[in-house]
Amino acid sequence: MIRLQDIEFGYGRARVLDGLTLDIPARAITVLVGGSGSGKSTVLRLIAGLEAPRRGVVMIGGETVSRDGKIHVLPESRGVAMVFQDLALWPHMTVRQTLDFVLSAAVAVAERQRRLDQALALVGLERLADARPGRLSGGERQRVALARALVTEPRILLMDEPLSNLDPPLRDALVAELCRIQAELGLTVLYVTHSREEAFALGDRIAVVRAGRVEQVGAPREIYERPATAFVATFLGRGALLPGRLNGDRVECAFGSLPVLAPASAAEGHVLVMIRPEDVHVGPAGPFIGRVERVAFTGGWFEVEIAGSEWRLVAAANEELPSGDEVRFSVRRVAALPGPS
Repeated sequence: MIRLQDIEFGYGRARVLDGLTLDIPARAITVLVGGSGSGKSTVLRLIAGLEAPRRGVVMIGGETVSRDGKIHVLPESRGVAMVFQDLALWPHMTVRQTLDFVLSAAVAVAERQRRLDQALALVGLERLADARPGRLSGGERQRVALARALVTEPRILLMDEPLSNLDPPLRDALVAELCRIQAELGLTVLYVTHSREEAFALGDRIAVVRAGRVEQVGAPREIYERPATAFVATFLGRGALLPGRLNGDRVECAFGSLPVLAPASAAEGHVLVMIRPEDVHVGPAGPFIGRVERVAFTGGWFEVEIAGSEWRLVAAANEELPSGDEVRFSVRRVAALPGPS
């Protein structure tokens, strides 16, 4: 397990992390998601030992590795490997040479061979072991970077937006491969991304970071259906935010009294109501009327923007609806978030 407690970090007067606290469970994939400049990559650097926090504690397996500006355990002694967004492969080295280069000279010849063969097999690059980066595709180069991290047999794998430059089908395939490798090796993985699709596909847990602080941590479904803040709600999915009033397990809003996903993240009283597209049903029996503003085909269904006098919703529909038409719809359930203070 990795623990970051009350972390403050910055460059000069610019503060990057501001009281960040996060527990990362062992042998699982935790995805750190947030906007650019939110401090995601800095968290990786602190765990890897490339930086020390100005204030706060970084612990790995119960051992303090950094505290209050000092590094107590050097990066090479932490059992951590890192895959960067810039893969930084050496153009003059073959795949096998690249992996061999990162192993300590103290590793015996037979052990080196075992590790090289195992890492190549894990990522499916055995037949390309003697190829140089110039001959490899983008996905194959990504696998080399992953194998270079795995060959050191780390306890912890840190990944900084490694798939952001790949096309969607290849990215999806590598996401599945990473899940398989993590399960096979029992690694603790911390994966940084700004993509909610990657976050939901990979994460056993998702931690949402904003302005150097963690806003919410939870399982993907929990964090999507019961967001703790408006930022989490809108960053991780489409939907509408409306004012409302929470009373027990129901909320009063522009669409009457609706059931709330329990447990609500807000206290009773004035709240923000989050309505997801899948909870808006377009059909002739719906009690509400709105105007179709925009329709987009998403591949399996149509995303429809419906506007009223004081609200705008996003709905999922099975058929294309003409823009400007009036439609009837119903709202199945909502999430209740803390209202503005």
